[in-house]
Amino acid sequence: MIKKNIDLFFTETGKDTAVVFVGTFVNVVAGGLFFIFAPRILGPEDYGLFSTVIGTGILATSIANLGIDTGILRFVKKDSPESNNYLSIALQSYLVLGILIAFLGIFISPLIAEFLKQPQITNLLRVASITTIILLFTNLYVAGLQAKRHFVKAALVNISSNVARLIILAVGALFLKIGLIFITLLFFLIPIISVIMGNLFLPIRISKIEKEKVLNFHKYNFWIALSLIVTSIPFDNYLLLKYSGPLQAGIYAAPYKILTFVYQFSSNFTRVLASRFSSFNTVTKVRNFALKSSAFVLIFSLGLMVLILIASPLINIIFGNEFKNSIPVFRWLTLGFIFFFASTIPTSIILYYLGKSQITFSISFAKIILFTTLLLLLVGRYGAIGAAIAFSITELLTFFLMSSYVLYKLI
Repeated sequence: MIKKNIDLFFTETGKDTAVVFVGTFVNVVAGGLFFIFAPRILGPEDYGLFSTVIGTGILATSIANLGIDTGILRFVKKDSPESNNYLSIALQSYLVLGILIAFLGIFISPLIAEFLKQPQITNLLRVASITTIILLFTNLYVAGLQAKRHFVKAALVNISSNVARLIILAVGALFLKIGLIFITLLFFLIPIISVIMGNLFLPIRISKIEKEKVLNFHKYNFWIALSLIVTSIPFDNYLLLKYSGPLQAGIYAAPYKILTFVYQFSSNFTRVLASRFSSFNTVTKVRNFALKSSAFVLIFSLGLMVLILIASPLINIIFGNEFKNSIPVFRWLTLGFIFFFASTIPTSIILYYLGKSQITFSISFAKIILFTTLLLLLVGRYGAIGAAIAFSITELLTFFLMSSYVLYKLI
C-alpha cells in the first residue's frame, strides 16, 4: 500500500500535481506575505473595509467570468487544432463582459456603499469594477496554459503579479505613507503584469467566431457561471460590516485571507484533475483515479489540521496582538477549509466526467442559502466567530452533498 502511494508521485498525474503544488506554494507565499503586511499596516477596521472591496471585486469578476475558464479546461486540449478557436471565443467574451461590468460598477458602487453604511469606499468599489477585465484576462491565460498542461508557465503567470505587488508594497512602506487607497490600487492594478506574461506564453490569434462553437462553449458554462456568481457574493463580509462593524469584519477577514491559499491549491489541483476525468470513458477508471488522488487530499488536510493546533502562536506572529481575537476565528475557518478542499474530487467528477454542471449549481445554490441563513442567525450575536462557524458548517454539508451524489452515480 505504501509502495503504491509512493509510486503515485512518479506517475504523470503525480508529476503534474507536484508542479502545480510547488507553483501554488510559491504563489501563496508571495501573495500571503502581502496579506500579512496589509492588516499590520491598515489595522483591523481599515482592513475590514479593504477585504470588503476585494470581495466585491471578486464578485464582479465572477459575474463577468460566466464560467468561461472552466469551459477552457473542458474544450481546450494540449495538441488540438481547435484550441485557439475556443481561446479566441473566451478572449472576445471576456473583453465584452469586462467592459460591461466596468460601466455597471461605476453606477452601482454608491448604492453598495450606502447599503453597507460605508460611503467612504464608493470610489474603491469603482476601482474594483473597472479593473475586472485585468483579472479576467489573467484567468484566461492561466486556464489556457493549464488546459494545455503547461503548468510551470501557468504558475509563473500567477507568481509574477504577487511578487511585483510585494516588492512595490515594500518600497512604498520605505518611502511613502501607505493607507487604504494605496493598498487597494496596488492590489487591483498589478495583475496587468500577469496579463503581459500570459500573452507571451500563450499568444491567442483572434479567429472568426463560429456560432455552433460559441453556443456549445457557453451552454456548458451556463450553470458554472451561475454557481460562481452565487458562491462569490461576499455575504460574510457584507453582513459583518453592516451588523457588526468594520472591526469585526477585519477580525474575520485577516485569517480568512491567509487561508485563501486553500482556494488556490484547490483551483489548481482541480485543473489537474479536469484533464484526466474529462478523458475517462469508464466508471472503473474514474473510481481508480479518484482513489489515487485522495492521497493528495489526505496529506493536504493533515497539514491544515496542524494549523488548527498552532493557531494561537501563528496568529500572534503573523498579525500581532491587535488581532488576538482572530485566533478562534482562524480555527473554525481552517476546519471549514478542510471540507472545502476535500470536495475537489467529487466536484471534479461531477463537472468533468459526468458533465452535470447543473448539479453543481443546485448544490451551490443550496449552499449559499444555508450560509446566508446561518450568518443571519450567528453574526448579530457572535460577530466574527459566528461567521466562521457558519462557514465551517456550510462546507461540511456541501462536501456531504457532493460526495453523496458522486457515490450515487458511480456505485
